[in-house]
Amino acid sequence: MMMMMMMKKKMRTAARFRSQLWRLKMPSLCHRSFAAISTYKAVIFDMYGVLIPSPVKLATVFERQNGVPLGTLGKAIRTGGEVNAWKRFMRGEIGAEEFVEAFSRQCSEIAGCPVPIGSFLSDLTSGPMTRPLPFMMEAILCARSRGLKTAVLSNNFLQLNGDPFLPLDHSLFDVIVESCREGLSKPDPSIYHLCLNRLGVSAHEAVFLDDLELNVKAAAQLGIHAIKVGDLAVSVKELEGVLGIPLSGFVPGPGSAPWDTKLPMDQLTQYLRKTLHLSDKDPVAVQQLSPSQSNALYHLTTGGRHLLLRKQQKTSRAMDTEYRLLKSLSGSGIPVPEIIDLCEDTSVLGAPFLLMEVCLGRMFSDPSLPGLTPGDRRALYQAMQHTLCQIHCLDTRAVGLEDYDEPVDYMRLQVQWWTQQYRDSETLPIPAMERLIQWLPLHLPKHQRTTLIHGSFRLENLVFHPEKPEVVAVMDWGRSRLGDPLTDLTFSCMAHYLPQDNPLLTGISDRGLVHLGIPTVEEVMRQYCSSMGLEEGIPEWNFYMAFHLFCLAASHQGESKSTIAEQTGSGRLAEEVADLAWDFATKEGFRIFNAMPRSPHAGTSPLKGQVAE
Repeated sequence: MMMMMMMKKKMRTAARFRSQLWRLKMPSLCHRSFAAISTYKAVIFDMYGVLIPSPVKLATVFERQNGVPLGTLGKAIRTGGEVNAWKRFMRGEIGAEEFVEAFSRQCSEIAGCPVPIGSFLSDLTSGPMTRPLPFMMEAILCARSRGLKTAVLSNNFLQLNGDPFLPLDHSLFDVIVESCREGLSKPDPSIYHLCLNRLGVSAHEAVFLDDLELNVKAAAQLGIHAIKVGDLAVSVKELEGVLGIPLSGFVPGPGSAPWDTKLPMDQLTQYLRKTLHLSDKDPVAVQQLSPSQSNALYHLTTGGRHLLLRKQQKTSRAMDTEYRLLKSLSGSGIPVPEIIDLCEDTSVLGAPFLLMEVCLGRMFSDPSLPGLTPGDRRALYQAMQHTLCQIHCLDTRAVGLEDYDEPVDYMRLQVQWWTQQYRDSETLPIPAMERLIQWLPLHLPKHQRTTLIHGSFRLENLVFHPEKPEVVAVMDWGRSRLGDPLTDLTFSCMAHYLPQDNPLLTGISDRGLVHLGIPTVEEVMRQYCSSMGLEEGIPEWNFYMAFHLFCLAASHQGESKSTIAEQTGSGRLAEEVADLAWDFATKEGFRIFNAMPRSPHAGTSPLKGQVAE
């Protein structure tokens, strides 16, 4: 009974942890930024409800203030087919004065009372409606800084002075298509084709955002990736996932990139132009993918090429080790970036670095894979597991990697290393960490295999084929070595146990996996075991999850020590991470207890049947 009460207490602690996890910040294991590796070339924005406030709320306020039955304006817009006053106004077939007269008459007939449409048109072109939404403007700046074209495709109208209403900075868009100038309006397919032609892109190379379902469906039917805009933050996050680039944190200036790169750009630009034979006019855009001081990874775009640069840091392994790995894996069937150069000239960046090239494809920052069908999501996750099995099945001797790293007692060494990391950065005592430090060495998996492991294998580090469910590149090999392959598998499933708003690692535990089509942990485990021939399954699964969360808490404790002001709050959050780790350790303890042989006279344990999930 006492053990069950302790178990419930730990479950409550875990739930509290999940509700507060969004406050955690931990660069060394954080959710990595996005690389701009995408087949999309342009983003097309509707204006009303996307770039400026929606007129729907404005119409509701107008109706209430003027005693007009709610929904009158909406009904007038929807009735009368293509020849009603609103649609003719949008196509520029009638001017503002004629529209006011015709639409007022139509609305008055519906409402059964006079409707002063003139004041509504005035409200539609003044006040908040003239102020672009900063959230979307920043997204546009970030998209353009990554080389994407941008366009406005708006059902718009002519004002009383004869000018279209477009309260936007025209310099932010390569193409502006307004219905009142073209004599066409959405959802007519012709106006979408017109916009695509002026951008010089195909439908499959464009993304379209609109707040009206019928316009979104029309775009999707043409092959455009269409996003229905409701909540702006959610829509921008979905767009980030589709494009594979960050759409916040824009820093103005020449060669702007969403984050400070901390690289000497003049020296780097000169080096790239010489090495890649670029012209003096090719700009270089840089984004830091990994902010950890022990793992400096950057994404570069220049001359139409997508590059990765890993810079040697004081605490990281030598660049020639990773250079050797990637060279050995080239041609092995494992998809890796192509090595361009190992630069040991410290005058360029102050330290040696690797320059690599990655192929075009799709990258996903959100493990829920927004914008895809359930079938596509499942296929991508299965491709992810197939690639992991490729890595773990590699014959290291055949590619000359049998001595790549010391494989002896891998898990024990890992536990010792992370324990020391925690001790070195310890601020206030964390009881769960003390228990884990004692528990982990005593419960190491008895049967550890040794294979090549990636060390940071997760969805964000994969580049997928532009159209097929196929991994074309595995990135970020900085933590690779010979070790226990189950650390890769369990780490790849961390998102399954974390909520969506977790900034360390975006989770999917609260997203409804069956509905999304994403394989559950049990399905991932079955696929892996079947592919790798593990007939006994993975009985120590909970141990590995406890280990990963222990590492997370140790890392976060280290980061929180950097500023005294953060120690109290960050220490408390590190404690909650540790409590969740101990929850998995408790489950593992129940599994071990239930697996113990029973005396025929011992009776039935009340814990029998309580196995790890």
